[in-house]
Amino acid sequence: MRGSEEMKLWLFDLAHGNLPDEQIVQGFTRYYTLLGLTIGNVQDDMVFHTHYDPDQISAAMKKLRDVMKILAGEQ
Repeated sequence: MRGSEEMKLWLFDLAHGNLPDEQIVQGFTRYYTLLGLTIGNVQDDMVFHTHYDPDQISAAMKKLRDVMKILAGEQ
């Protein structure tokens, strides 16, 4: 599952703003949380394993954090 084509597509879509909130949560849960990984691992994957623009990565990480905060009832 980790490193799968589906995960790469999820990272691409996250970095390019193509995912609704529900799919952001589903992908993060499937590809990271269930494997014992964290939001920091998402950022590491984008920084070290893609050629995405740093601004895209920053925007994607902000969106991921915002969605997770909403889910946790913090906003």
